[in-house]
Amino acid sequence: MSAILFVLQSSLILAFVFFISGFVLSSFHFLKGERTTIWYLLIPFILYFLSTSYIHQKNASTLTPGPTELTFQLLDGVYIDGNQLKTTIQTADNEKLMLTAYSQTEEALTSWTAKAGDICQAKGDLKRPMEARNHYAFDYQQFLYYQRIHYLFDVKQLQFIECTTNTDVSFLYQLNQYRHHVMSLLRERLPPSISGVVIALTLGERYYMDPLVSDAYSKLGVIHLLAISGLHVGIVTGTYFYVMIRIGVPRELVILSIFVLLPFFIFLTGASPPVVRAAVMTMIYFLLLFLRVPIHPFYGFSAIFLLYLFFQPYALFQLGFQLSFLVSFTLLLVQKTIMNRVHSYMGRLFYVTTIAQLIGLPLIAFHFYEWSPFSLIINLIYIPFVSLFLLPYSFLLVFINGFSIHAVQLLAFFPAIVMEWLHKWIVALADYVYVFVIGRPHVLIVLCLYSLLILSGLLWERRSRWLYLSLGLFSVCLILPSQLPKWNDQAVVTMLDVGQGDSMIIETPYRKEVYIIDTGGVVSFATEDWQQKKKTFDTGKDIVVPYMKAKGIKKIDGLILTHGDYDHVGGAEAVLNELQVEQVYLPYGELEKEIDYHLVEIIDDAKLTFVHAGDTISDQFYVLHPTADKSWSGNDKSIVLYTSFYDTSLLLTGDLEKEGEDDLKQRYPQLSVDLLKVGHHGSQTSTQPHFLEQLSPQLAFISAGVNNRFGHPHPDVLDRLHASGVDVYQTNLHATVEIVINENRIDVFPTQSQ
Repeated sequence: MSAILFVLQSSLILAFVFFISGFVLSSFHFLKGERTTIWYLLIPFILYFLSTSYIHQKNASTLTPGPTELTFQLLDGVYIDGNQLKTTIQTADNEKLMLTAYSQTEEALTSWTAKAGDICQAKGDLKRPMEARNHYAFDYQQFLYYQRIHYLFDVKQLQFIECTTNTDVSFLYQLNQYRHHVMSLLRERLPPSISGVVIALTLGERYYMDPLVSDAYSKLGVIHLLAISGLHVGIVTGTYFYVMIRIGVPRELVILSIFVLLPFFIFLTGASPPVVRAAVMTMIYFLLLFLRVPIHPFYGFSAIFLLYLFFQPYALFQLGFQLSFLVSFTLLLVQKTIMNRVHSYMGRLFYVTTIAQLIGLPLIAFHFYEWSPFSLIINLIYIPFVSLFLLPYSFLLVFINGFSIHAVQLLAFFPAIVMEWLHKWIVALADYVYVFVIGRPHVLIVLCLYSLLILSGLLWERRSRWLYLSLGLFSVCLILPSQLPKWNDQAVVTMLDVGQGDSMIIETPYRKEVYIIDTGGVVSFATEDWQQKKKTFDTGKDIVVPYMKAKGIKKIDGLILTHGDYDHVGGAEAVLNELQVEQVYLPYGELEKEIDYHLVEIIDDAKLTFVHAGDTISDQFYVLHPTADKSWSGNDKSIVLYTSFYDTSLLLTGDLEKEGEDDLKQRYPQLSVDLLKVGHHGSQTSTQPHFLEQLSPQLAFISAGVNNRFGHPHPDVLDRLHASGVDVYQTNLHATVEIVINENRIDVFPTQSQ
């Protein structure tokens, strides 16, 4: 692990920690007289350093972005979402790409017959995948890079892709074709309430799960039960072994058949790291049983871990790989203690579930920033349900599906009703269950958490009373990410990259108060039913809320919505649903747009305040606009806020245009600021020369989408700002921009450089 991290330079802190730990342990054994121990550190380090360096060097592309025509082979079955088709492909030069194609008609999608292994040809655009433009956000570019994919091949017209059936394909391609064929049949024949679950449990594909249900499973901490893992492999193998023995098949023949069937199972379920680990360990177990060779399980476990990382070093950064091996390793460590201490099924289930939850918690916090304490209880209820009913029934449906359409539909009728009711209950429960927002812990805190878990495990084995102190320290470390900012005297202003929209986060010194000013929003256009995607992008849910949770923030003192344009308030509903918002502020005046009326309907009257010039918001913000003596409309109705931290002043202008700026200049002739949030995304209708001359800011910030169709920010506005000696930061160039205001200085941290 140390060697891989050194090569990939993902986290040098972790690399040094692992290396020093190995060196200390090796030195300890060396001093005891085991002179060869040091080689157990150096040889693997050198071997993995060289192998990872070779793989990393080869992970490069020879292609260049731009329009091109390609001949390629489909590596996987296609996934259709609305009017978009997506799959992985391989060029004639053996380079993997992600294909995205769009259809203008429903018929073109339904008539698509090409499958894995087929050869196709198309014209399209090669594009770099989007990298993370906000702190803590999902990095799609890195995700594909770890799969050795460097470009997206974007085809505008699906019907322009010409494919020919390839009859000379390998057995693995045929398995892939069969896997997608079974998925297609299950989706056609089973009700939607159960088809997604059955496909997830038997074929390892969660793509067809209802997004609402999938999110609820994730929030409640039981999403892992829908991913094929050691539990599923154990149940399938154990059931098969027991049934075969009971019907009289010789034990040796059953064991040999398992060696044949499990590799098929690995590929039919997507070959995810948990499946590979569990299936290979099962095969090693039966091989040793067949040969009557006694061996400790750790040897088999370690061999799989080492071989997997030797050929797939990037797997080290996959959460599924991390959790699968870490939890399995821990359970192997404590298995004997649990078996000796507890003799009841429920007692052992409680210990196993609790230990698995604790050992995975630091990683869950690092990747998802939150955790529900109720997940332990829910797992205790749901694990037996999945193990004893849902999983066996799902495999039965898949088996029957191969013989009789009517039989599988009849067998699925009652479970579909049960699952529909159960999923409604789960979605509702996820909305009300308490979720502890942890924040993203620093890697050093993660190491501290695991050190305390190791100490707790040792104390638990010895039945020591110090166990409670160790767990108490673990809890303290767990809440540190959300509490440390409360000791920080800096004010932090963050301009999030929400595309063509506005959203700013303001944290006052010592994080006494937190405000969100606008939430961004993606304008959607009317589409036919077949064109609608399963999960639409929402700036509030997909950008603002994850960012707040990553910073350990769940309570918002004020949500200030400057005006009713969708690119400013479209994500507000998700923020209201996911975070605890104390007060919502809207501009004074008549409601103008449908989104305004909708927000007013869903916001509690006691939390809603309409503000105008002269008002203050919690003694932190002065409202300079709109005035109450005039009926403002459109962009000039925007709430304009003035605030200051230490000696640094800040003006936030929403989408204010010329008329509003003239009004401000007339009413506040002495107004000047240090930091300016430029109005209306840098449009030519804002930031007039006389207004800019009066404000004379040092720094200006513009929120605008990359390659937006409006041409924001306008070159004239940028010229005016630069001519005035103003340093300008733009989300379309710099992505998220964080401004840290200290007592004596201002530090600006853009996510990306120009």
